[in-house]
Amino acid sequence: MRKESSTNLFNEKAMQDFCNASKTLALISGRWKLSVLFKLLENDTYYSDFKILLPEISDRTLSRQLQELQNDGLISKEKNKVSSVYSLTDKGRKLDFILKSLSDFQD
Repeated sequence: MRKESSTNLFNEKAMQDFCNASKTLALISGRWKLSVLFKLLENDTYYSDFKILLPEISDRTLSRQLQELQNDGLISKEKNKVSSVYSLTDKGRKLDFILKSLSDFQD
């Protein structure tokens, strides 16, 4: 996370105001965010399932990435008695074509 007074942060915000594609890329960039989003395209997922699917991710990083995706309105979290289940919001579902296109690019 950058300091609020950082020149890089100022430039990043200016670029995002100028270009919606840059703003979208900023929302989905992060070491594990794409993996999380791809999993949620398939179905709703429990926190513990992410740990099985992404065994290299630390609890701290997973929690942070999920929180950022929630804060950006791309996923939602529903708590039940056992665990938390995550799902894509309507805004998150709009990324379906974009994510699949990114995945197909290397084929």
